[in-house]
Amino acid sequence: MAYNGKVIRKVLGDFENKCKSAVIDAEKRKTEMHDKIPGLFEIDKKLEETHKKFAAIIFSGGNYDLKMAEAKKINQELISKRNFLLEKAGYPKNHTEPIYDCAACSDTGYKGDIMCECLKKALAAEGINHSGLGRTIKSQTFENFNLNYYDKKKSLDETVNESPYRHMKEICDECKKFASNFGGEQKNLMFIGSTGIGKTHMSSAIAYEVIKRGYDVFYDSAQSILYSFEKERFSKSAFDPEIIERYASSDLLIIDDLGTEYSGNMAVSSLYNLINSRLLEKKSMIISTNLTGSEMQNKYDARIMSRIIGEFTILNFIGDDIRLKKR
Repeated sequence: MAYNGKVIRKVLGDFENKCKSAVIDAEKRKTEMHDKIPGLFEIDKKLEETHKKFAAIIFSGGNYDLKMAEAKKINQELISKRNFLLEKAGYPKNHTEPIYDCAACSDTGYKGDIMCECLKKALAAEGINHSGLGRTIKSQTFENFNLNYYDKKKSLDETVNESPYRHMKEICDECKKFASNFGGEQKNLMFIGSTGIGKTHMSSAIAYEVIKRGYDVFYDSAQSILYSFEKERFSKSAFDPEIIERYASSDLLIIDDLGTEYSGNMAVSSLYNLINSRLLEKKSMIISTNLTGSEMQNKYDARIMSRIIGEFTILNFIGDDIRLKKR
């Protein structure tokens, strides 16, 4: 798995701050209890001394077992007295202990050398925020991809010898397989179809599953991507180097609305270089377009079409505009 560096730094920083805050808050409560409960401060001082004794016994040699048993007995008696004083004053015995969001890892993110589930969830959540998909990604998942919007009667499309419902179910299954197997052999998908028939929803659903598994996903439109490259080339002070880097380095790059971008020679060259470099680096892509196959051949040169035809699984989305049906 390859979490994005910025995501890792942000989340680990948050965990460190949470852990520190829990300890600081516990110390404040302890100080308050020392002021309120007579004798508690003296017990805590003696507990500190017994902890030092444990360390001393470990390195002292001699009758280790007997010395350690005596020290543990004293320590337990002090803890019992401490608990009694707290409960007598109306407080739970763990009142001065740090209160962590995750008791399993004490907000460190790790249980020994193993990453805690809470850290995995936090990394996934931040990965979603960092993906470029915004709020869309949580509302467009495999679970709420509704196949009932697709006609169960045989399609009039001569290239598809089945109903839109059956055809889109096959596409959905293919996309689920892509997401669940992500991280193995490099795979790329090309979504072709008119507007409003599920291409963005399917891209979002894949992204959500892949991010949850710990991979870096970045989504952007073809128009925005090529505009970023244009700024990099002609306006050194205005472009964002992090975005340019993520186009190249993200584990999965989703390029939306291919064909809406300006189609000059420089744009075509930038697009080819991006696709080609990611293929050479074995970095996966999903590209979606409203263009037909023939329209793509007219718009893009043979180099780009050769890469797409040879390296992408092409999925042809069919059906009526779901947005209109929902209305």
